[in-house]
Amino acid sequence: MVMIETIDRNARGMLRTKHWMAAWFLLVLLVFMSMPAVARIDEDNPILTRGYNPNGVFVLDGTYVMNVGEAQVNITNWGLIGSAFSWASSYSDAPSCQWPAGSGVEYLWEAGLWVGGVVLGERLVSMGGWQSEMYPLADDLNSTIYEAIETKVVRPNGFADSSGRREPMPDPNDDGDQWTDEEILNGEDDDGDGLVDEDFAQLGNQMFVCTVYDNTRLAQEDNPDHTPMNLEVIQRSFQWENDLVDDFVGFEFIINNIGVIDIENVYLGFKADSDIGPRSEPGIADDDLAGSFDGMVTASDGSYVPVSVGYMYDWSETIRVDGYFGVIFLGHDTDPSGKFAPKRVGLRTFQAFSGNQSFEQGGDPSNDNEAYQLLSADKADWDGNIQEGKEDDFRFLVSAGPFTTLPAGGSLQFQVAMVVGPGLGSDGATQGLLPNCAEAALTWYGIFVDKVTTVTPIETCSTPVPFNPGQLGRESMLCREDFDTGGSGINPWDTFLPDFGDTSCVDRDWLQAHAQRLGDCDKFSYTFEDGTTKICAMFNMDNCFECARQVGRICTGLGGEIASGLWQCNDPAATSFAGCTGVDNLEYQIHWLVGMAPPPPGLRLWSADSRTHVFWDDRSEIVPDIRLDKIDFESYRVWRADNWDRPFGSSLENGPESSLWHMIAEYDLVNYFINIREVANTFVLDTIPLGANTGLDVISYTPRCLDDPEFDGLAEDMQVVVDNDPEGNLISRPPLRLVSGEPDPDYVILIPWESYPAVLDTFFAVAYRAFDDSDPDNVIREKRSTHYYEYIDRDVHNGFIYFYSVTATDHALLPGNNDFGISEGFPVGPGLSGDPGSSFQSTVPGTKSQTAEEREEFGVNIYVFPNPATRDALEEFQELGPTGTDPTGVRINFTNLPAAHNDIQIFTVSGDLVQTINHDGTMGVGHASWNLMSRNDQEVVSGIYLYVVHSDDDRFEDFIGKFVVVR
Repeated sequence: MVMIETIDRNARGMLRTKHWMAAWFLLVLLVFMSMPAVARIDEDNPILTRGYNPNGVFVLDGTYVMNVGEAQVNITNWGLIGSAFSWASSYSDAPSCQWPAGSGVEYLWEAGLWVGGVVLGERLVSMGGWQSEMYPLADDLNSTIYEAIETKVVRPNGFADSSGRREPMPDPNDDGDQWTDEEILNGEDDDGDGLVDEDFAQLGNQMFVCTVYDNTRLAQEDNPDHTPMNLEVIQRSFQWENDLVDDFVGFEFIINNIGVIDIENVYLGFKADSDIGPRSEPGIADDDLAGSFDGMVTASDGSYVPVSVGYMYDWSETIRVDGYFGVIFLGHDTDPSGKFAPKRVGLRTFQAFSGNQSFEQGGDPSNDNEAYQLLSADKADWDGNIQEGKEDDFRFLVSAGPFTTLPAGGSLQFQVAMVVGPGLGSDGATQGLLPNCAEAALTWYGIFVDKVTTVTPIETCSTPVPFNPGQLGRESMLCREDFDTGGSGINPWDTFLPDFGDTSCVDRDWLQAHAQRLGDCDKFSYTFEDGTTKICAMFNMDNCFECARQVGRICTGLGGEIASGLWQCNDPAATSFAGCTGVDNLEYQIHWLVGMAPPPPGLRLWSADSRTHVFWDDRSEIVPDIRLDKIDFESYRVWRADNWDRPFGSSLENGPESSLWHMIAEYDLVNYFINIREVANTFVLDTIPLGANTGLDVISYTPRCLDDPEFDGLAEDMQVVVDNDPEGNLISRPPLRLVSGEPDPDYVILIPWESYPAVLDTFFAVAYRAFDDSDPDNVIREKRSTHYYEYIDRDVHNGFIYFYSVTATDHALLPGNNDFGISEGFPVGPGLSGDPGSSFQSTVPGTKSQTAEEREEFGVNIYVFPNPATRDALEEFQELGPTGTDPTGVRINFTNLPAAHNDIQIFTVSGDLVQTINHDGTMGVGHASWNLMSRNDQEVVSGIYLYVVHSDDDRFEDFIGKFVVVR
């Protein structure tokens, strides 16, 4: 039997109020309606196409969670953001927006994109979220969620050749064709070159991408009142691990009109329903307050940042959490042609509403026309902050627009971020929602790089000397041939003002008297990649935006901020360029970019009796900094988290809260940095050790299989395979057999060792191929040899859960424009550090399984702990919060089990079978646990229990033991 996951608009309200009888009736009705016994099971059954069969594409298991930062958010591929955690479903245990990560405190029930428009005179809205009307293509198995980490697709499997390098990384054109970042993570060959997802753009440390549509047959069946606008929506979400930027999740939506009719008066919105509080507490939805902020906030780089955010916070009288949840508007297209840099225009509206009232009284919209009213409400209808005493089950909507027309075949982009912070915060504060919103905005702004190289002015310039664009705040290259004269013969390009592409913040009279006109020496000839040559110039298209970021308020023509010299981006003698773009030869903007620590290394854990071996590779040492394109690795940090009690909504997969992590070791390079100080008007350079300078040799590890006589000859055979791949196409050890099962002729030499895949992977990793300088065509690419490290943690106890992480740090580098004669890239101090919560594994130390020889020599030593299993003893043995699959959270441990496949049968003293536990001791693990749940899914009562350990190896006789449970 299956259950439909979405219910009508009123059902959710009933479930979340005290109308439980009506809700229960609806639930029973839905379950009854979904029973397959009353309908023919075929491809036309909407239940099957929703993902309840092996060929389904709906992601319903809650395993796609943004979890490298402090805000953990569940992502689906059917329009829902969040996990609607109070509604029992297959994904409700996933974090909805849990902050801090692993804390069990939620800040979101559900969220989603809203798109509104007018089609043939009718107002229509297509919604994501809980009542989603945007679904994947049910007959396309590629319509899943794609997860990318560190430029590689990690889910689903089968994308080993994917590559997500992007500017300013080296070789951003991954496939070497004429386009860069032309692929969308969708399992399709978007550029028609026969390759799939080989050249996408990785955003953040972790990125999810999915594609949904508002015109699927199932969407219309599930929502009979829904009229589609024929939209394709590509949703990208991304997150970073660094402490400064780990409290938000960025979203970018690409909305494509795939119909044949233009959509007019388009509004883009993001709706969020924030039920705030601990999952373990009932009624957390009904005591929230909502508000908004639209103003300037000081950012960490010293500039002011415009922040336009809707938010909610908890106002519980009992257990009140201090976090604020917000949705900040970041940007959208303002010119579909892409000729102009996007302007920051702010939110159109903020609307707060409740599910416990009618629409006219401030409740949920019940149809498209009402939803469109919310999206299109202007500043006059901007909802004020909800005051204390008016707490309710609120949700809110932020929107942008209007866009006059989204033509057939046209596209729009919309960027927002979901942000959480400790309190609202204020301008100048270092913590809080508003400072975190400022960091989200800085991340969206990204960086500017030198994209357009040196150009030459046109011949009519009196001083035709080469120059580099990106000066005096001018960041946008516009070319005369791209503008239409409109039949007048007058090209508007000729009258543009280089410094004032945006005149909304400049007094027109002042412009007339003081503004520089476009001169011949501003113009240059530029040849594009397609071979066309145009007459172009650099313009400052965001001068008003820069003015606001420097002055700290929205600049206006009447205010005279530019006329009075407060805006300095076009002044070459300015002492500060905070908030300026198009300076220092930097004119090309790369969005969604922050400085990042080196990526975490590959990690492996091996637990033994009262110890854990932590192994990792040297990947962190070879990846250049994304912004500097330089290797800046400094150290490895080893972290452990224990005393985890699995709060509601957390899991082993998503990890513990950040407060549980503590660093247990650090190993760094032996190097030094320069400290520059001024003494008596003279600069003194001090050379100081950078860190403890332990070196990495003390943790160096050589995999045992490399020295195992059983694999003599494998190194030579693997070297043959590696040398036969001079172009470096093999990223990992290849499969040894063809699809037919026959050995691959290219790798038949490795067939004798094919039953040892882990060993083969290790030998491939350490194989080396040198770069051949004498190769005239540069065909031979170097293949480096992976190096490994080991740390042994002996401060652990058997049977307890431990999390481990290895992160990397970098060092700050001396910039190129220094006056001290020191080479660019020299260390000048500590840099960034990776976050342990972004990449970790868990393990349970315990005894190794007992071999037959050891039993013969030492006898049987199987026992149970804690025994007796009293309430206090079970609590001390790391009692965990209950989940749907582990309703007790407690356990007892069977230890010193045989090195065989074992069945542990548990009986009452009267001989009734209570439970059977399967255990595999052939790989050395000698322990197993039981959560005191019977085979009938009932908690066992107090009493004496017997257990029998039966092994499939007849060298181990059955063992009978007993333990006591006191509940």
